[in-house]
Amino acid sequence: MTTETPRPPKLNLGDLVGGYLGDIGPEEFLEGMEFTDLDLAEVDATQATFLDCRWANVNFGGVEAPIALTGARISGTEITDCRADTWSMPRGSLLHTEISGTRIGAGVVYDSVWEKVRFINCRISYLNLRESKLTDVEFHDCKIDEIDLDRAKVSRVAFPGSSVGVFQCEGATLGNVDIRGLEPHKISGVHSLRGATIDDTQLMLFADLFASELGISVE
Repeated sequence: MTTETPRPPKLNLGDLVGGYLGDIGPEEFLEGMEFTDLDLAEVDATQATFLDCRWANVNFGGVEAPIALTGARISGTEITDCRADTWSMPRGSLLHTEISGTRIGAGVVYDSVWEKVRFINCRISYLNLRESKLTDVEFHDCKIDEIDLDRAKVSRVAFPGSSVGVFQCEGATLGNVDIRGLEPHKISGVHSLRGATIDDTQLMLFADLFASELGISVE
């Protein structure tokens, strides 16, 4: 059976209007805007919508003072060369979006919906996607220390050219999830890997991890 690959996002960014810090607020609807060289520490964008926008060289805030994006919707958007010590966007929606060259410390994005999202050359320390729904998501040439997919529903997700240190998927539902090439030093939820694709080399590398997770002694 052939593993289906993620379908790419569709972006249609034409002439964009320059956006300013004062444009961003709770429940605002912002369309066709370009945000560049902004510091968004402590900005409240709860349940805001960003449609067909571009973010470039934006700081999404520090560990203690991130932008608040709870319940926000980002669609048709390009995010390039940004930084987020803490990316706080739980219960949000990320649709048809491409994120490249971006550094994320802690991604607090649980209980979210991601569809047709592509990460390219990003550095991510921790990504909390618990209880989220991911469809057509690709991490391309990314370095991820830990990804948490516990109780998530994941379909057509791949990690080409990427590395992941810890892969958590306890209670997750996976379908067409391609983790070939990954060499995590810890996998949590081995019994939930049904629906994932690995390669022959990984099968040998993961043997000890699988045995430990399943309580099997190898002597």
